[in-house]
Amino acid sequence: MFSPYHKFTNCNRLESVVESLRGNGNVSNLIYKEYKRYHFALVHKIKCAKHHLDSMIELMSTTPPADILDQSSDFMFRINMYLDGFFYTCGSAMDILAREVLTYFTIPLPDRVYFHTAKNKLTESHPTDTLLSRLDDPPWRDEFSMYRNSLTHERIIVGYFNINVTIDGDTEDKTLVLPLPDDPRVDVMDRTFRNNPDMLKYCTLHTKRLLILINKIYGEIADRAENNSALPL
Repeated sequence: MFSPYHKFTNCNRLESVVESLRGNGNVSNLIYKEYKRYHFALVHKIKCAKHHLDSMIELMSTTPPADILDQSSDFMFRINMYLDGFFYTCGSAMDILAREVLTYFTIPLPDRVYFHTAKNKLTESHPTDTLLSRLDDPPWRDEFSMYRNSLTHERIIVGYFNINVTIDGDTEDKTLVLPLPDDPRVDVMDRTFRNNPDMLKYCTLHTKRLLILINKIYGEIADRAENNSALPL
């Protein structure tokens, strides 16, 4: 479903395990109801994120550089619209994942649930659980959150582009590249672009690492549910 970013095989496997246990009467009605609510909402968010990324790739690959120069305001509007959607849905997927994980343990959800909430609540009731290490903040989360929070609450984060020109004999090739600012919260004229000089590479990488994170968590949950022949964990 998400090739070539990641195989994401444990998503389908978890669904099969839950449905099998449900058929044998080994999943409570409450868990099954919450699983249907959160699991498929998360899958929807990831599909949306991939759609936004694919839309950015298509827009940048099909828009002639001359058109971008002549109509840069329209082009930048569309790019930032897709980028907003990408960051929104990727962030939402992580927060929904926390709800889904807590559901499998029948841990009551607080009013506000974010990704870190899953580890905090699971630590309170299951301090030695093997899933806790899977719920650590990934090393890329701070940078991602900086971008997401900035575009959500403060400002547009992409307002600069490069047109790279490659000449080979009498052939000239122009490539559009949009960088992400190192710190989108600073004034536009003070921005630097060293860390992520290519927005599409960053978003493609983030899609992959988000799927890897979720796939590992789904894999452990599926293993334990299958071994226990029941949910909750």
